[in-house]
Amino acid sequence: MEKKTLGILLTTSPYTFQNSHTFYDLCKAALEKGYGVKVFLFVDGVNNAKLNQDPDPDRPMNDKLQELADEGVEFQACGLCTSARGFDQAGSDFISGVEVSGLTEFAEIIGEVDRFVSLSM
Repeated sequence: MEKKTLGILLTTSPYTFQNSHTFYDLCKAALEKGYGVKVFLFVDGVNNAKLNQDPDPDRPMNDKLQELADEGVEFQACGLCTSARGFDQAGSDFISGVEVSGLTEFAEIIGEVDRFVSLSM
């Protein structure tokens, strides 16, 4: 049987809503069940992957995303959204493993996954 893949759209910033923490827990659960996970960071969701976060006393969300990337989660961030927030288009402001792309790649993710979840406001 072929490995199933979960797609996730994350549009909210860390530390503002519970979405980022729910996102992390959902990814961990999917990985434990043997799913592949593909993520598209859109609008303020790109802030989750930003380097050098310090939300003391919480564990930084970028650390959690780096953990997920190291475990095989595929991340893409909207290029227009990164540009609008002053981030480098080459992805140097993000954790390793985040590819800056566009809505065409987002559409491809939707077409490739078995299930799709959106975590938005």
